[in-house]
Amino acid sequence: MHKLLFFILLFIGFVHADKYPETFSKLGTPLYLSAQKLSSLDDTNSLTTSINSFCIEAEKDKKEGFYVDKSNAEKDKKNYLLQLRKLQKKYDYILHLVHKEINKSIDNQEYEIFVKLTSHELDGLLENSTIRAKAVEFYNKNKTKKLCRIIENKIYNDKLYEATSEEFYNEIVKSSYNSNKGDKTPRKSVYISTKRELNKIEVSLINTNPYDVTVGMKSHYSNIIHSQDTPSEFVIKAKTTMHYTTLTIGKDQSTYVYEYSWIIGNKDAVHDDTYLYRFPFETSSTHTVSQGYNGAYTHTGSSQYALDFMMDEGTKVCASREGVVVRTKADSNRGGYDKKYASDGNYVTIAHADGTLATYYHLKRGGVSVNVGEYVGRGRVLGYSGNTGFSSGPHLHFAVFTAKNSKSTQTIALKFIDNNGVVDIPTQGQNYTAK
Repeated sequence: MHKLLFFILLFIGFVHADKYPETFSKLGTPLYLSAQKLSSLDDTNSLTTSINSFCIEAEKDKKEGFYVDKSNAEKDKKNYLLQLRKLQKKYDYILHLVHKEINKSIDNQEYEIFVKLTSHELDGLLENSTIRAKAVEFYNKNKTKKLCRIIENKIYNDKLYEATSEEFYNEIVKSSYNSNKGDKTPRKSVYISTKRELNKIEVSLINTNPYDVTVGMKSHYSNIIHSQDTPSEFVIKAKTTMHYTTLTIGKDQSTYVYEYSWIIGNKDAVHDDTYLYRFPFETSSTHTVSQGYNGAYTHTGSSQYALDFMMDEGTKVCASREGVVVRTKADSNRGGYDKKYASDGNYVTIAHADGTLATYYHLKRGGVSVNVGEYVGRGRVLGYSGNTGFSSGPHLHFAVFTAKNSKSTQTIALKFIDNNGVVDIPTQGQNYTAK
Protein backbone atom coordinates (compact mmCIF):
# COMPACT_ATOMS: atom_id res chain seq x y z
CA MET A 1 0.00 0.00 0.00
CA HIS A 2 2.82 2.42 0.88
CA LYS A 3 4.56 1.59 -2.37
CA LEU A 4 1.38 2.21 -4.39
CA LEU A 5 0.86 5.53 -2.61
CA PHE A 6 4.45 6.52 -3.38
CA PHE A 7 4.01 5.99 -7.10
CA ILE A 8 0.66 7.79 -7.13
CA LEU A 9 2.24 10.83 -5.47
CA LEU A 10 5.25 10.61 -7.75
CA PHE A 11 3.03 10.48 -10.83
CA ILE A 12 0.97 13.45 -9.63
CA GLY A 13 4.20 15.35 -9.02
CA PHE A 14 5.39 14.78 -12.56
CA VAL A 15 2.01 15.55 -14.14
CA HIS A 16 1.49 18.80 -12.27
CA ALA A 17 5.05 20.09 -12.41
CA ASP A 18 5.03 23.29 -14.42
CA LYS A 19 8.44 22.54 -15.86
CA TYR A 20 11.68 20.69 -15.31
CA PRO A 21 14.92 22.29 -14.13
CA GLU A 22 16.52 24.47 -16.80
CA THR A 23 20.09 23.74 -15.69
CA PHE A 24 21.49 20.85 -17.81
CA SER A 25 17.96 20.35 -19.18
CA LYS A 26 19.13 18.26 -22.14
CA LEU A 27 20.46 15.66 -19.72
CA GLY A 28 17.98 16.02 -16.88
CA THR A 29 14.58 16.34 -18.57
CA PRO A 30 14.69 12.97 -20.42
CA LEU A 31 15.62 11.26 -17.15
CA TYR A 32 12.73 12.86 -15.25
CA LEU A 33 10.30 11.91 -18.00
CA SER A 34 11.66 8.36 -17.92
CA ALA A 35 10.83 8.08 -14.20
CA GLN A 36 7.18 8.70 -15.01
CA LYS A 37 7.18 6.07 -17.75
CA LEU A 38 9.08 3.48 -15.71
CA SER A 39 6.63 3.65 -12.81
CA SER A 40 4.19 1.51 -14.78
CA LEU A 41 6.74 -1.33 -14.95
CA ASP A 42 7.38 -1.58 -11.22
CA ASP A 43 5.37 -4.78 -10.83
CA THR A 44 7.86 -6.71 -12.98
CA ASN A 45 9.77 -8.64 -10.31
CA SER A 46 13.29 -8.20 -11.64
CA LEU A 47 12.72 -4.48 -12.21
CA THR A 48 10.87 -3.39 -9.06
CA THR A 49 13.83 -2.57 -6.81
CA SER A 50 15.84 -0.77 -9.48
CA ILE A 51 12.87 1.27 -10.74
CA ASN A 52 11.86 2.22 -7.20
CA SER A 53 15.39 3.43 -6.47
CA PHE A 54 15.61 5.32 -9.75
CA CYS A 55 12.29 7.14 -9.29
CA ILE A 56 13.16 8.22 -5.74
CA GLU A 57 16.55 9.47 -6.92
CA ALA A 58 14.97 11.28 -9.89
CA GLU A 59 12.52 13.14 -7.64
CA LYS A 60 15.34 14.13 -5.30
CA ASP A 61 17.54 15.34 -8.19
CA LYS A 62 14.68 17.28 -9.74
CA LYS A 63 14.23 19.29 -6.54
CA GLU A 64 17.97 19.89 -6.47
CA GLY A 65 17.78 21.11 -10.07
CA PHE A 66 15.17 23.74 -9.23
CA TYR A 67 17.40 24.93 -6.39
CA VAL A 68 20.40 25.18 -8.75
CA ASP A 69 18.29 27.18 -11.23
CA LYS A 70 17.84 29.84 -8.55
CA SER A 71 21.32 29.75 -7.00
CA ASN A 72 23.25 29.55 -10.29
CA ALA A 73 26.42 28.86 -8.24
CA GLU A 74 29.16 26.98 -10.11
CA LYS A 75 29.75 24.62 -7.17
CA ASP A 76 26.05 23.72 -7.06
CA LYS A 77 26.00 23.21 -10.82
CA LYS A 78 28.97 20.84 -10.66
CA ASN A 79 27.39 18.74 -7.90
CA TYR A 80 24.07 18.65 -9.75
CA LEU A 81 25.80 17.50 -12.95
CA LEU A 82 27.48 14.65 -11.05
CA GLN A 83 24.08 13.61 -9.66
CA LEU A 84 22.56 13.57 -13.14
CA ARG A 85 25.40 11.45 -14.48
CA LYS A 86 24.85 8.92 -11.69
CA LEU A 87 21.13 8.96 -12.47
CA GLN A 88 21.91 8.32 -16.14
CA LYS A 89 23.98 5.26 -15.19
CA LYS A 90 21.05 3.95 -13.13
CA TYR A 91 18.75 4.47 -16.09
CA ASP A 92 21.13 2.68 -18.46
CA TYR A 93 21.22 -0.28 -16.09
CA ILE A 94 17.40 -0.39 -15.90
CA LEU A 95 17.21 -0.29 -19.69
CA HIS A 96 19.61 -3.25 -19.74
CA LEU A 97 17.26 -5.12 -17.38
CA VAL A 98 14.24 -4.24 -19.53
CA HIS A 99 15.98 -5.66 -22.58
CA LYS A 100 16.79 -8.84 -20.65
CA GLU A 101 13.10 -9.18 -19.75
CA ILE A 102 12.09 -8.59 -23.38
CA ASN A 103 14.51 -11.32 -24.49
CA LYS A 104 13.10 -13.62 -21.83
CA SER A 105 9.50 -12.97 -22.86
CA ILE A 106 10.38 -13.79 -26.49
CA ASP A 107 12.22 -16.97 -25.57
CA ASN A 108 9.31 -18.07 -23.37
CA GLN A 109 6.70 -17.03 -25.97
CA GLU A 110 5.02 -14.73 -23.43
CA TYR A 111 3.43 -12.20 -25.75
CA GLU A 112 1.37 -10.33 -23.15
CA ILE A 113 4.49 -9.62 -21.09
CA PHE A 114 6.37 -8.66 -24.27
CA VAL A 115 3.72 -6.08 -25.20
CA LYS A 116 3.74 -4.61 -21.70
CA LEU A 117 7.52 -4.23 -21.75
CA THR A 118 7.59 -2.63 -25.20
CA SER A 119 4.61 -0.29 -24.81
CA HIS A 120 6.54 2.60 -23.23
CA GLU A 121 8.53 5.26 -25.06
CA LEU A 122 11.74 4.80 -23.11
CA ASP A 123 14.90 6.46 -24.42
CA GLY A 124 17.07 3.79 -26.04
CA LEU A 125 14.40 1.08 -26.05
CA LEU A 126 15.22 -1.50 -28.75
CA GLU A 127 17.97 0.68 -30.20
CA ASN A 128 20.31 -2.31 -30.22
CA SER A 129 19.95 -3.76 -33.73
CA THR A 130 20.10 -7.41 -32.60
CA ILE A 131 17.33 -7.25 -30.01
CA ARG A 132 15.33 -4.88 -32.23
CA ALA A 133 15.32 -7.42 -35.09
CA LYS A 134 14.38 -10.23 -32.69
CA ALA A 135 11.56 -8.15 -31.17
CA VAL A 136 10.14 -7.10 -34.54
CA GLU A 137 10.16 -10.69 -35.79
CA PHE A 138 8.35 -11.90 -32.63
CA TYR A 139 5.86 -9.05 -32.84
CA ASN A 140 5.01 -9.67 -36.51
CA LYS A 141 4.21 -13.31 -35.70
CA ASN A 142 1.88 -12.39 -32.84
CA LYS A 143 0.50 -8.90 -33.50
CA THR A 144 -2.95 -10.23 -34.44
CA LYS A 145 -3.37 -10.90 -30.70
CA LYS A 146 -2.66 -7.31 -29.69
CA LEU A 147 -1.05 -4.32 -31.39
CA CYS A 148 1.80 -2.33 -29.87
CA ARG A 149 2.02 1.30 -31.02
CA ILE A 150 5.70 1.63 -30.07
CA ILE A 151 6.74 -1.39 -32.15
CA GLU A 152 4.56 -0.26 -35.04
CA ASN A 153 6.29 3.13 -35.01
CA LYS A 154 9.73 1.53 -34.95
CA ILE A 155 8.84 -0.69 -37.91
CA TYR A 156 7.56 2.36 -39.80
CA ASN A 157 10.69 4.37 -39.00
CA ASP A 158 12.87 1.47 -40.15
CA LYS A 159 11.03 1.52 -43.47
CA LEU A 160 11.64 5.25 -43.78
CA TYR A 161 15.33 4.73 -43.07
CA GLU A 162 15.44 2.01 -45.70
CA ALA A 163 13.84 4.42 -48.16
CA THR A 164 16.48 7.08 -47.53
CA SER A 165 19.19 4.58 -48.43
CA GLU A 166 17.46 4.04 -51.78
CA GLU A 167 18.07 7.55 -53.06
CA PHE A 168 19.39 7.35 -56.59
CA TYR A 169 23.00 7.97 -55.56
CA ASN A 170 23.00 4.85 -53.39
CA GLU A 171 21.57 2.61 -56.11
CA ILE A 172 23.56 -0.57 -56.79
CA VAL A 173 23.49 -1.91 -60.36
CA LYS A 174 24.19 -5.66 -60.67
CA SER A 175 25.28 -7.46 -63.84
CA SER A 176 26.99 -10.64 -65.03
CA TYR A 177 28.91 -11.96 -68.02
CA ASN A 178 29.18 -15.63 -69.08
CA SER A 179 31.66 -16.54 -71.85
CA ASN A 180 29.45 -19.40 -73.04
CA LYS A 181 26.24 -17.40 -73.17
CA GLY A 182 27.62 -13.96 -73.86
CA ASP A 183 25.78 -10.88 -72.65
CA LYS A 184 22.31 -11.00 -74.14
CA THR A 185 20.88 -8.14 -72.13
CA PRO A 186 20.66 -4.66 -73.71
CA ARG A 187 23.94 -2.75 -73.57
CA LYS A 188 24.43 -1.36 -70.07
CA SER A 189 26.16 1.86 -69.08
CA VAL A 190 28.89 -0.28 -67.47
CA TYR A 191 29.68 -3.52 -69.27
CA ILE A 192 32.36 -6.14 -70.06
CA SER A 193 34.08 -6.41 -73.44
CA THR A 194 36.38 -9.27 -74.50
CA LYS A 195 38.83 -9.74 -77.37
CA ARG A 196 40.52 -13.05 -78.27
CA GLU A 197 43.84 -13.58 -80.05
CA LEU A 198 45.02 -17.22 -80.27
CA ASN A 199 44.88 -18.53 -76.68
CA LYS A 200 44.79 -15.10 -75.07
CA ILE A 201 41.64 -13.24 -74.05
CA GLU A 202 41.73 -9.59 -73.10
CA VAL A 203 38.95 -8.61 -70.69
CA SER A 204 38.01 -4.95 -70.32
CA LEU A 205 35.28 -2.96 -68.62
CA ILE A 206 33.69 0.05 -70.26
CA ASN A 207 32.03 2.89 -68.34
CA THR A 208 29.86 5.01 -70.64
CA ASN A 209 28.56 7.18 -67.80
CA PRO A 210 29.69 10.82 -67.54
CA TYR A 211 30.74 10.11 -63.93
CA ASP A 212 33.19 7.78 -62.17
CA VAL A 213 31.86 4.49 -60.83
CA THR A 214 33.14 2.06 -58.19
CA VAL A 215 32.91 -1.59 -59.24
CA GLY A 216 32.92 -4.83 -57.25
CA MET A 217 33.89 -7.98 -59.19
CA LYS A 218 33.80 -11.75 -58.63
CA SER A 219 35.50 -14.10 -61.12
CA HIS A 220 34.74 -17.76 -61.85
CA TYR A 221 37.09 -19.71 -64.16
CA SER A 222 37.11 -23.18 -65.71
CA ASN A 223 40.10 -24.45 -67.74
CA ILE A 224 41.89 -21.12 -67.49
CA ILE A 225 45.65 -21.74 -67.34
CA HIS A 226 46.55 -18.28 -66.15
CA SER A 227 44.95 -14.98 -65.26
CA GLN A 228 46.56 -11.79 -64.07
CA ASP A 229 46.04 -10.76 -60.47
CA THR A 230 42.95 -8.61 -60.38
CA PRO A 231 41.35 -6.40 -57.71
CA SER A 232 37.93 -7.28 -56.35
CA GLU A 233 37.00 -3.60 -56.10
CA PHE A 234 38.16 -0.73 -58.30
CA VAL A 235 37.21 2.59 -59.92
CA ILE A 236 36.49 3.21 -63.59
CA LYS A 237 36.72 6.86 -64.61
CA ALA A 238 33.92 8.56 -66.51
CA LYS A 239 33.61 7.53 -70.17
CA THR A 240 36.70 5.32 -70.15
CA THR A 241 37.68 1.73 -70.90
CA MET A 242 39.72 -0.12 -68.30
CA HIS A 243 41.73 -3.25 -69.07
CA TYR A 244 40.84 -5.76 -66.36
CA THR A 245 42.82 -8.94 -67.05
CA THR A 246 44.47 -11.19 -69.65
CA LEU A 247 43.37 -14.83 -69.62
CA THR A 248 45.36 -17.76 -71.01
CA ILE A 249 43.00 -20.56 -71.96
CA GLY A 250 43.61 -24.30 -72.19
CA LYS A 251 43.02 -26.75 -75.08
CA ASP A 252 39.65 -27.88 -73.75
CA GLN A 253 36.67 -25.57 -73.63
CA SER A 254 37.27 -22.72 -71.21
CA THR A 255 34.64 -20.84 -69.31
CA TYR A 256 34.91 -17.53 -67.53
CA VAL A 257 32.07 -15.90 -65.65
CA TYR A 258 32.04 -12.48 -64.03
CA GLU A 259 29.53 -11.20 -61.49
CA TYR A 260 29.87 -7.51 -60.95
CA SER A 261 28.05 -4.56 -59.43
CA TRP A 262 28.71 -0.84 -59.48
CA ILE A 263 27.64 2.36 -57.81
CA ILE A 264 27.98 6.02 -58.75
CA GLY A 265 31.06 7.72 -57.29
CA ASN A 266 34.80 7.28 -56.85
CA LYS A 267 35.85 5.43 -53.67
CA ASP A 268 39.35 6.89 -54.04
CA ALA A 269 38.22 10.51 -54.23
CA VAL A 270 39.63 12.79 -51.54
CA HIS A 271 37.42 15.75 -50.70
CA ASP A 272 39.03 19.18 -50.63
CA ASP A 273 38.22 20.09 -47.03
CA THR A 274 39.57 23.62 -47.52
CA TYR A 275 36.82 24.44 -49.99
CA LEU A 276 34.16 26.84 -48.68
CA TYR A 277 30.77 26.12 -50.24
CA ARG A 278 28.17 28.80 -50.83
CA PHE A 279 24.61 28.05 -49.74
CA PRO A 280 22.58 26.57 -52.62
CA PHE A 281 20.24 29.49 -53.29
CA GLU A 282 20.36 32.98 -54.75
CA THR A 283 22.88 35.50 -53.42
CA SER A 284 21.45 37.60 -50.55
CA SER A 285 18.44 35.27 -50.14
CA THR A 286 17.91 33.57 -46.78
CA HIS A 287 16.61 30.09 -45.97
CA THR A 288 16.27 27.95 -42.84
CA VAL A 289 17.94 24.58 -42.26
CA SER A 290 15.01 22.26 -41.53
CA GLN A 291 17.21 19.20 -40.99
CA GLY A 292 20.95 19.26 -40.41
CA TYR A 293 23.78 16.77 -40.08
CA ASN A 294 22.79 13.54 -38.27
CA GLY A 295 19.13 14.59 -38.45
CA ALA A 296 16.80 12.34 -36.50
CA TYR A 297 14.29 11.99 -39.34
CA THR A 298 16.14 10.87 -42.46
CA HIS A 299 19.75 12.12 -42.23
CA THR A 300 21.36 8.91 -41.08
CA GLY A 301 23.53 6.27 -42.70
CA SER A 302 24.56 7.29 -46.21
CA SER A 303 22.71 10.63 -45.76
CA GLN A 304 24.45 11.53 -42.48
CA TYR A 305 25.85 14.84 -43.74
CA ALA A 306 22.95 15.91 -45.97
CA LEU A 307 21.17 19.23 -45.42
CA ASP A 308 17.52 20.16 -45.93
CA PHE A 309 16.55 23.78 -46.58
CA MET A 310 13.00 25.08 -46.24
CA MET A 311 11.92 26.42 -49.65
CA ASP A 312 8.67 27.23 -51.38
CA GLU A 313 8.15 25.39 -54.64
CA GLY A 314 9.69 27.26 -57.54
CA THR A 315 12.57 28.79 -55.56
CA LYS A 316 15.80 29.10 -57.57
CA VAL A 317 18.39 26.45 -56.65
CA CYS A 318 21.99 27.50 -57.30
CA ALA A 319 25.30 25.64 -57.50
CA SER A 320 27.19 25.57 -54.21
CA ARG A 321 30.35 24.67 -56.09
CA GLU A 322 31.45 24.71 -59.71
CA GLY A 323 31.55 21.49 -61.70
CA VAL A 324 30.13 19.43 -64.57
CA VAL A 325 26.50 18.29 -64.74
CA VAL A 326 26.56 14.48 -64.89
CA ARG A 327 22.99 13.48 -64.16
CA THR A 328 19.51 15.03 -64.08
CA LYS A 329 15.87 14.04 -63.67
CA ALA A 330 12.94 16.40 -64.24
CA ASP A 331 9.96 14.30 -65.37
CA SER A 332 8.36 13.37 -62.05
CA ASN A 333 5.36 14.99 -60.42
CA ARG A 334 5.05 12.48 -57.58
CA GLY A 335 6.08 12.91 -53.97
CA GLY A 336 5.16 12.16 -50.37
CA TYR A 337 6.45 10.90 -47.03
CA ASP A 338 6.36 7.26 -48.05
CA LYS A 339 8.86 4.70 -49.32
CA LYS A 340 6.93 4.25 -52.57
CA TYR A 341 8.03 7.75 -53.67
CA ALA A 342 11.75 7.14 -53.03
CA SER A 343 12.70 6.96 -56.73
CA ASP A 344 10.43 9.82 -57.86
CA GLY A 345 12.56 12.79 -56.84
CA ASN A 346 13.84 15.17 -59.53
CA TYR A 347 17.46 16.26 -59.18
CA VAL A 348 20.67 17.68 -60.60
CA THR A 349 24.02 15.99 -59.91
CA ILE A 350 27.31 17.89 -60.30
CA ALA A 351 30.81 16.34 -60.46
CA HIS A 352 33.54 18.39 -58.72
CA ALA A 353 37.24 18.65 -59.55
CA ASP A 354 38.22 16.49 -56.53
CA GLY A 355 36.06 13.54 -57.69
CA THR A 356 33.16 14.17 -55.30
CA LEU A 357 29.58 14.72 -56.44
CA ALA A 358 26.81 17.03 -55.27
CA THR A 359 23.11 16.31 -55.48
CA TYR A 360 20.32 18.90 -55.44
CA TYR A 361 17.15 16.92 -54.78
CA HIS A 362 13.30 17.21 -54.70
CA LEU A 363 13.17 19.66 -57.63
CA LYS A 364 9.82 20.47 -59.25
CA ARG A 365 8.62 18.81 -62.42
CA GLY A 366 10.40 20.44 -65.35
CA GLY A 367 12.51 22.25 -62.77
CA VAL A 368 15.97 21.50 -64.21
CA SER A 369 17.61 24.29 -66.21
CA VAL A 370 20.99 22.68 -67.05
CA ASN A 371 22.08 19.81 -69.31
CA VAL A 372 24.30 16.78 -68.77
CA GLY A 373 27.86 17.57 -69.85
CA GLU A 374 27.50 21.28 -69.19
CA TYR A 375 30.06 23.05 -66.98
CA VAL A 376 28.37 25.26 -64.38
CA GLY A 377 30.00 27.96 -62.35
CA ARG A 378 29.59 28.61 -58.65
CA GLY A 379 26.23 30.28 -58.06
CA ARG A 380 24.72 29.24 -61.41
CA VAL A 381 20.96 28.56 -61.34
CA LEU A 382 20.51 24.79 -61.70
CA GLY A 383 16.75 24.57 -61.40
CA TYR A 384 13.77 25.16 -59.15
CA SER A 385 12.85 23.55 -55.83
CA GLY A 386 9.83 21.32 -55.43
CA ASN A 387 8.33 18.49 -53.41
CA THR A 388 9.02 15.38 -55.49
CA GLY A 389 10.28 12.03 -54.22
CA PHE A 390 10.47 10.93 -50.59
CA SER A 391 9.53 14.27 -49.06
CA SER A 392 7.40 15.53 -46.18
CA GLY A 393 6.94 18.97 -47.74
CA PRO A 394 8.52 21.47 -50.13
CA HIS A 395 12.27 21.77 -49.48
CA LEU A 396 15.71 21.30 -51.01
CA HIS A 397 17.83 18.29 -50.07
CA PHE A 398 21.53 19.02 -50.67
CA ALA A 399 24.51 16.74 -50.13
CA VAL A 400 28.05 16.16 -51.38
CA PHE A 401 28.98 12.49 -51.58
CA THR A 402 31.29 9.87 -52.96
CA ALA A 403 31.35 6.08 -53.08
CA LYS A 404 32.38 4.39 -49.85
CA ASN A 405 32.80 1.07 -51.65
CA SER A 406 31.01 -0.77 -54.47
CA LYS A 407 27.89 -1.18 -52.33
CA SER A 408 27.33 2.16 -50.63
CA THR A 409 27.93 5.89 -50.79
CA GLN A 410 28.83 8.33 -48.04
CA THR A 411 28.01 11.99 -47.64
CA ILE A 412 30.68 14.50 -46.59
CA ALA A 413 30.62 17.21 -43.89
CA LEU A 414 31.06 20.61 -45.55
CA LYS A 415 32.06 24.12 -44.60
CA PHE A 416 30.06 27.06 -45.91
CA ILE A 417 30.50 30.80 -46.09
CA ASP A 418 27.78 33.40 -45.61
CA ASN A 419 27.63 37.09 -44.72
CA ASN A 420 28.77 36.35 -41.15
CA GLY A 421 31.81 34.30 -42.14
CA VAL A 422 32.61 30.57 -42.14
CA VAL A 423 29.87 28.15 -41.06
CA ASP A 424 31.46 24.92 -39.83
CA ILE A 425 28.24 23.09 -38.98
CA PRO A 426 24.93 24.37 -40.41
CA THR A 427 22.46 24.09 -37.54
CA GLN A 428 18.84 22.97 -37.69
CA GLY A 429 16.48 25.91 -37.19
CA GLN A 430 19.10 28.52 -38.13
CA ASN A 431 18.74 30.96 -41.05
CA TYR A 432 21.58 31.37 -43.53
CA THR A 433 22.09 33.93 -46.29
CA ALA A 434 23.88 32.96 -49.50
CA LYS A 435 26.95 35.01 -50.36
